[in-house]
Amino acid sequence: MILIDHDECIFCGGCSSVCPASAIELRGTRVATYPEKCIDCGLCVKACPANVIEMFKGIKRVEDLPEEVRKKYNV
Repeated sequence: MILIDHDECIFCGGCSSVCPASAIELRGTRVATYPEKCIDCGLCVKACPANVIEMFKGIKRVEDLPEEVRKKYNV
């Protein structure tokens, strides 16, 4: 699962353009993520020039994230 700091995102679209699983897409002024599609490849993290994407390998549900991570990303 990836989480994006939307407050710091520069909305360049680099992450969505490299995602082989279509787990990220630009929607209006936000980036939508689809954890169930994410294959944990990390290409989006590497492609992000603003360094605002954090990956949590093997996690598919928000409920499975550590509580401090959920608080940080307000999810």
